[in-house]
Amino acid sequence: MAVALGKRYKDAQTNVELLCIKPGTCDLKIDGRPLEELQPKVLPSAD
Repeated sequence: MAVALGKRYKDAQTNVELLCIKPGTCDLKIDGRPLEELQPKVLPSAD
């Protein structure tokens, strides 16, 4: 898995959330479960 700089990853079972501060290739896992990449939150427009 390629880990992207600035992306957040979360484990659904434990609610642990990680912010990636260095890009690279590794497997992000907690207790053998892979972490899922979170989608960016949509913010309201400032119009």
